[in-house]
Parts: sequence; structure tokens; C-alpha cells
Amino acid sequence: MTGATPQHQRWIVLSGLFLVYMASNGVTLHTLPLLYPELMDNFGWQASEVTLPATVFFVIGAVTSPPAGWLLDRYSSRAIIAIGSALLTLGLAAYSATNSLWQLVAVYALLGLALSLCGLVSNMVMLTGWFDSGRGRATGILLMASSLGGALFPLAVGSGIEQLGWRQTVLLTGVGVGSMMLGSVWLLLRDGRRVTPASLPPGTSAHLQERVIPTLLTRRFTAIVFATGSLWFIIIALTQHQSIHLAKDVGLARSSLPSVFSLFFGCSVVGKFCFGLLSDRFDLHRVMATAILMLAIALIALSQMAADATALLYGYAVLAGLGFSGAFTCIQILIAAHYSGPLYGRILATIVLIDTLCGALGTQTVARVREWQGDYTAAFVGMAMLATLSAMMVLSLTRATAGSESPAQATDAHL
Repeated sequence: MTGATPQHQRWIVLSGLFLVYMASNGVTLHTLPLLYPELMDNFGWQASEVTLPATVFFVIGAVTSPPAGWLLDRYSSRAIIAIGSALLTLGLAAYSATNSLWQLVAVYALLGLALSLCGLVSNMVMLTGWFDSGRGRATGILLMASSLGGALFPLAVGSGIEQLGWRQTVLLTGVGVGSMMLGSVWLLLRDGRRVTPASLPPGTSAHLQERVIPTLLTRRFTAIVFATGSLWFIIIALTQHQSIHLAKDVGLARSSLPSVFSLFFGCSVVGKFCFGLLSDRFDLHRVMATAILMLAIALIALSQMAADATALLYGYAVLAGLGFSGAFTCIQILIAAHYSGPLYGRILATIVLIDTLCGALGTQTVARVREWQGDYTAAFVGMAMLATLSAMMVLSLTRATAGSESPAQATDAHL
């Protein structure tokens, strides 16, 4: 594919990627947690047990992402996305037949592998192959797909659970999502031209590799990993546990959960767009800290939630949705701002691996705290405190970009 790619064709491809990403992330990350209260009732599981499969999901996603990247460098992105879509469909079908915790762990392991193949990385590889210009706008549109899926799918799944039960609902969801994803791959996606790095002088690759380790041993890198890892700990724990808290601890009617999820992720669509614009117009670190503090306030509100506090409930959903999406969007911009340049890919891969493992740790840590304390109050207050520390760490990075030195030159200030 040459640079003369018709304008309309690349937007057709983006629409296909949008549907794939909306379905894959919208269901696996944002909708399946709706089932946790049902599973706890059906099988008598504790919070640490019902969220154990999700922990495995994130660990598998972390360790399979590098091999998936290797495959994407060598084979058709369209084919890799198709394989991932098929595996995700198979995983959801198997989910509907689950009868034990270890069966569900195996299902989530399969879903983690599937998302490595058809999730963000593969979508971004294909998008990059089609968009030389307008790549930032296209990326922003793609990222909103996940939140839009989180706003739409919970409503359909919640209604299905009430009318059909969770097993049949998950099976039908798998059929519908699989049809959407595989149909998009077949009808809309086309491999763009392969993007290869610019020609480098001999020995450059080895020289860059030698610079990676010193870069990872700087105060700047430590601060960024603390900030982003803390946020992943919080964000994943929150999205995995809020349904259990609201249904089991607060006593909110199960029929109200889908609307709360939908509002939460609907606001995150707005948040990703707005905080992206704000980060272009104002200091990134202050914008990101603002989003994080909004998330911290939302966590305090969630810790004090009551079943009859309707205004607090929906206020929480709005504030948490905006803070969650703003923080997540700014993470991506923050890493690029500090490490744009030849080391970017290696450093990004390292940070994503650490962040994903932090998310897995957050899921189980918060579950254990609930079982220890009897509810989520201490966990959510602790997460709010961690968010505040993360915001302070982000603000400390302002000094790293205030001078004349380029953020990409991150080999300074060794620990």
C-alpha cells in the first residue's frame, strides 16, 4: 500500500478497527464484571475468588503482548485480529458453560490471549499503517471505542441477565460480538503498507539497546512508573470491584447496575476527548493531576455510598468516568512526551508490562482487603490516597520538562 491510499479507504479501515476495539474491550474489560454478583450468588465465591480469573486475564495479557507484537511485525495484522476475534468468541461461549472457578480461570486465560491478538496493540499497528497524516485524531477516535462499548454493552447484558439468566446472555453476547468483530475484519479491514523504521546507520540498534538500561535507572523513569503503575492498580481494581461493592455491600438493585456502568463509561468517552484537548492547550502534568484528583474524590464518594443516595451514586459515576478516562488518556501522552524518540518503543513496552501487572495486583489486593475488613471502605480510601500520591508524582515531573533538555533525553539523574 502506497502513500496514495484513498482518503475514504483509510476511514473505512478505521471504522472496522473501531468496531473491533469497541466489542473486544467493551465486553471483556467493561461488561463482564457485571456478572460478578451473579457468580458469587450461584457458586458461593468470595470477592478474591470471583476476581481471580480477571487477575489471570491481565497477567496472560501482559506476558503474551511481546510475542503478539513479534507476530504483528511479521504477519498480516488483519489475520492476527481475525484469530484473536475467533478466540474471544470461543472464550465467551466457554464462559457460558462454566461450572467451576478453575474452568473460569482457563476461560479468562483464553480471553487474555485473545485480547493480546485483537486488542489495542494490533489495532494500533494497523492504524499506523494507514495513517501517515491525521494519526493523532485517528488514535483518539479509536481509544473512544473502548469506552463507548462500556457504555452500550452493559445495558444490553444487564437486560439479558434479567430476562434470560447469565449463561444464555453470555452465550448470545459471544455470538453477537463474534459476528461484529469477524464481520468487521472480513468486510472493512485491509492491511495497510508495512511501516518500517527509517534506515539507521550500522550499529545504531546495538547502541540504542545499550541506552535502554541506563534510561530505566533514572529518577524520571521511576516516577513515571510509580504514577502510571499506581493508576493501573486503581483503575483495574475499580472497574473489577465496583459492581460487587454496589450490589453486595451497598445493596443497590441489580437492575440499576447497568445504568451506573453505562453512565460511568459514557462519561469516559467525553473524558478521553476533553482531557486530550486540554493536554494540548495546557501543561500536561497539571491536566493529568487534575484528572487523577477527580478520580480520588470519586473513590471517597464510592466508599461512603448508600443504596438510597441516588445523587451521590450518579455523581460518583460522572466524576469517576471523567477522572478514569482523563488519567488513562494522559498516561499515553505522558509516556510519549518524556520518551519520544528512538527508545520510545522499548520503553513503552516496559511500562505497559509493569502497568498491566500492577492492574492484576490491584484486583487481588482490593479483594483481600474486602475479605479482611468486611467491606470495601478501607480499600477505596487507600486507593484515593494512592491516587493523591500519583498526582503529586506527576506534578514533580513538571521540572523534568521545564528546562531546555528534551524529554526524550531521559538518561539523566541516575538512581
